[in-house]
Amino acid sequence: MKKILLIISIVLFSCNQDTREKLVVYQSPTCGCCSGWVNNMEQNGFNVESIKTNDMYSAKVKAGIDYTLQSCHTAFIGDYFVEGHVPSDAINKLLSESPDIKGITVPGMPAGSNVPGMETINETAKFDVLAVNHDGSTFVWKKYE
Repeated sequence: MKKILLIISIVLFSCNQDTREKLVVYQSPTCGCCSGWVNNMEQNGFNVESIKTNDMYSAKVKAGIDYTLQSCHTAFIGDYFVEGHVPSDAINKLLSESPDIKGITVPGMPAGSNVPGMETINETAKFDVLAVNHDGSTFVWKKYE
């Protein structure tokens, strides 16, 4: 009887585990737009682990992100990096298509109602999410207007 209860407990416990892939975000402890992006990712169903650090440089070096492609926060999911204010649908596209790239980025800090974490103005921003190939070259992954 004890074995049956143990097995049932293990099965029930394992059913409650979050099986979604973790989005690990390195962000400054004082950056409001980074926290806004993290909140947006959670609201869109991502399992987010936020690591607050003043050493953002190390995360960007680890990912191999060229300085021209950088933004404020750096995230990792699976084998990919996600740099800056990338919308959740672009990340979902990345995960569903599984391309042979290093990651995706929104360089700089575009502001607009359609930029997660940067909704500082009531206008939509025109910006691109760029895919970064293993050789560092880029191409447009998704356009926003």
